[in-house]
Amino acid sequence: MKHILAILLALIIVSCSQKSEQRKRSNTSIETKTNSVSVESKFDFYSDDVLTHIDAEELCEFNFDFFLPQLNQKLTEKNLKLNIQTADDYENSFEIIINKRQFKLYKNEELSNQKFWDSGPRNFFRIVNEILKDKNIDEQFYLLYAGNDLHTVFLNEQQFESMSKINKDNNNEIPYLP
Repeated sequence: MKHILAILLALIIVSCSQKSEQRKRSNTSIETKTNSVSVESKFDFYSDDVLTHIDAEELCEFNFDFFLPQLNQKLTEKNLKLNIQTADDYENSFEIIINKRQFKLYKNEELSNQKFWDSGPRNFFRIVNEILKDKNIDEQFYLLYAGNDLHTVFLNEQQFESMSKINKDNNNEIPYLP
């Protein structure tokens, strides 16, 4: 009988030890998952350091002073400043100059069919991102929302992927390249 009790006691001890190890592994797994999420959520995608209100109407009406100071503030630590000028005949040509690069903000056809609210910001930030790339800056401006709510987020590729992953169930919160 003593022999059977000793075997049962040993089985109970082994069983308790195995359950304790399983709990430790489970807790480690939970901590790992929590840490990977918290790394992504530690970066505040909606902070003023990252997010800038653009307003497509202001941009398409050539009112760059509405948002340019905030963009240049973000670019200061990258040793870059955007210098934006309108062409002399911008009211007819719709051309602007960003850091000596002249281009059409939008076309007359886009103005006629009301697509300039979308094409103007895309063209503007496409040129800005080309300037960033030429300066070997790994962040880009991604667009978020549209119209009067148009914003831009200044992200590197990893931050963009994290923001997209976090917002995978809400397409309105996923930024897009111009």
